[in-house]
Amino acid sequence: MTVAGWELRDAAVRATRWDWPVVPGTYLGSDRHWHGRQDATRLCPLSDTWSETSVTDPDQAHEIWSDQPYGVLLVCGRGVDALELPHQMMGVLTALTGAQPVAPVALTGSLPRVLVFTATDSDFLLPALRQVRLHGAGAWIALPPTATELVLRQRWWTTPPKGEPPLLPTPVVLDALRNSGTGWPDDEDE
Repeated sequence: MTVAGWELRDAAVRATRWDWPVVPGTYLGSDRHWHGRQDATRLCPLSDTWSETSVTDPDQAHEIWSDQPYGVLLVCGRGVDALELPHQMMGVLTALTGAQPVAPVALTGSLPRVLVFTATDSDFLLPALRQVRLHGAGAWIALPPTATELVLRQRWWTTPPKGEPPLLPTPVVLDALRNSGTGWPDDEDE
């Protein structure tokens, strides 16, 4: 699925205004092939040195994404991380909307997964949770509306508010999962 270049440019600029570091990624052309790198066979950063070349300046993002409809890839571990959960755990996220601000949440993948954007906590170690993956330092993830597959693009489940979106600490989200009993390992798994 091709995505309009202006949508991707706007997403990249918006992310940099939130101080989220982004890098350009490959993109699907109307010919249903990946473009941006000669060896592209899937979504990936344009540069092998992507972690060192992230963009946080809105003007620079506008310039880069005005050239081509590059995918918008978030460099994790620099102020923002993401917890990837099965879509069945979305109900747990609604429990966070009471006393806490709503965290930005995106839907991804042909087997629906949920990305919950959290504040980077470099001292935090992810406990063994079934079906939960932490995207932290050394990882990148696609931001909406980046196409991730031939027929799918990322989309926001909870649209981030104007201004910098609130980021819950990872332990707050994990406590909600633990208290729900969803995704926490059984005694036999520990």
